[in-house]
Amino acid sequence: MKSLSKIAALVPALALSMALPLSPALAQNEDADPMEMVEESDPVMNAAIAEAQATLPEWLAVLENPPAGYEYIVFKFPLEGWEHIWVENVRREGDVLVGTLSNNPYNEKFALGDTVRVNLSDVSDWAYYDDRGIAHGHRTTAALFGQMDAETVASIKSSLGWGQ
Repeated sequence: MKSLSKIAALVPALALSMALPLSPALAQNEDADPMEMVEESDPVMNAAIAEAQATLPEWLAVLENPPAGYEYIVFKFPLEGWEHIWVENVRREGDVLVGTLSNNPYNEKFALGDTVRVNLSDVSDWAYYDDRGIAHGHRTTAALFGQMDAETVASIKSSLGWGQ
């Protein structure tokens, strides 16, 4: 099983926040985690987001009643409509998820650890680790593999417990 500290170190290292290339002109946060740029019309990414939305009930069931050993239950959403970023320490309040930013955002109006409130309809991905240390979800992470070199993909898959 992965330790929370190892998982917490993994997420910023992966960051895998994604942004639309026509993002608003903003002052950039110099400490932001790495970000992959993705076209708004990218069919692979849009399919990954649609699949994450369609399977959201699976994630919500884990969030609401996590089985023993399940940990790091997180989701991703488009911060300010363009920077898709991970959120941890999540709780549900009706149709809204409340949690803290788990990546250091590109947008300097926000910071790592800021509390956010997100409508369920705005979730673009979700993830959790089961009691065997295997990550579930991460559909947008997998959608980015085509933009990465084989060594990076293998490292990420290994960290997610997906094997080779």
